[in-house]
Amino acid sequence: MNHVTYEGDLVPAAPIACPPAAAPRSGELLPQESQPRTTNGGGIKEAFEFTIRTPALLFVLWLTFGPLSLPLIIVSPKLGVFSKVMITTATLFLTIVLPIALTIYFSHFAVLPALDAIRDANARGGAI
Repeated sequence: MNHVTYEGDLVPAAPIACPPAAAPRSGELLPQESQPRTTNGGGIKEAFEFTIRTPALLFVLWLTFGPLSLPLIIVSPKLGVFSKVMITTATLFLTIVLPIALTIYFSHFAVLPALDAIRDANARGGAI
């Protein structure tokens, strides 16, 4: 049994040796990386590359930021041309056409009946 001695506080006096990381073997569910991992922790470039290569993250960005995420979607190498066109069309529809249609619908079916009721009440001598 290997015991570690502690000096004063609960900090080990000697570092605990960890077994070296083994390379993934054939048949494991770990993906093979084509590039070695960098030890500097990444940066803006690595985050950008990760973002445009992950379709699920692009979908979350699209739902969250709408048209502001379109540049990332368009430069993504994982999405096909048809997908990019459909996402752009859906974004344009949801940010331009749908608000205009809802405004027209709301004005015809909510505001105009209220204005007609106010006009009728004023014509009869006031609402009170």
